[in-house]
Amino acid sequence: MTPIASKVAFVTGAGRGIGAAIALALARRGIVPVLAIRDPAAATPVARQVLDLGVACPVVRCEVADEPSVHQAVAETLQTCGRLDIVVNNAATIEPIGLLGDVPSAQWVRSVAVNLSGPYFVIRAALPAFLAQGGGVVLNLSSGAALRPREGWSAYCSTKAALAMLTRSVATEYGARGVRAYSFQPGMVDTDMQGRIRESGLNEVSRVPRAELLPPEWPARIAAWLADAAPEDLTDRELSVRDEALAARASR
Repeated sequence: MTPIASKVAFVTGAGRGIGAAIALALARRGIVPVLAIRDPAAATPVARQVLDLGVACPVVRCEVADEPSVHQAVAETLQTCGRLDIVVNNAATIEPIGLLGDVPSAQWVRSVAVNLSGPYFVIRAALPAFLAQGGGVVLNLSSGAALRPREGWSAYCSTKAALAMLTRSVATEYGARGVRAYSFQPGMVDTDMQGRIRESGLNEVSRVPRAELLPPEWPARIAAWLADAAPEDLTDRELSVRDEALAARASR
């Protein structure tokens, strides 16, 4: 097939929240966002918005915790688009919320599968295409939870901390071959996940008024800039939406 001329970005969890906002921000930069989601039908509203921007918008079924599903989704992306330049690992789960000794172990292990194994599967599936074309971008959605524990979030904090090291590992092992990797903390954003956090009543984050949460479009704009510009000086770093210098660079 004839390759798509513009860059192509594989975005997990792109049906709503930050993932949807990132997909739209990428499209505004002329990048083709591939909406990778467990239920493709749920991505229909976002796909329509992307198409309204005049950008093609493939949707692929992807269960990030299942390696064959991830590899199939990446293969479909390459078949449809002819290339792959960016992966955005956005899909994540905050559950289980509760004290470590109280939550079911199966839920804790599920968090590892989604929040850590999922990004690993996506990166591993994309690497052959990246290396064949001389480079690519890995953007992992991180969290302040990667740096400090929160009561009731042992699984989420642990997996986000591990994801930060996965980002650094990718940069260390493949940076010389053109692969740039970034961890980006979007801050406290008004999403369904924050709604579940408020309902839990655990730790101070659950008590942050909804009016004080960021709209998804704010961090999405910076994330899209990182994925597109791929600044060499920021690879292998934990970046935050609260970094004013970063926000200024993304606004130029």
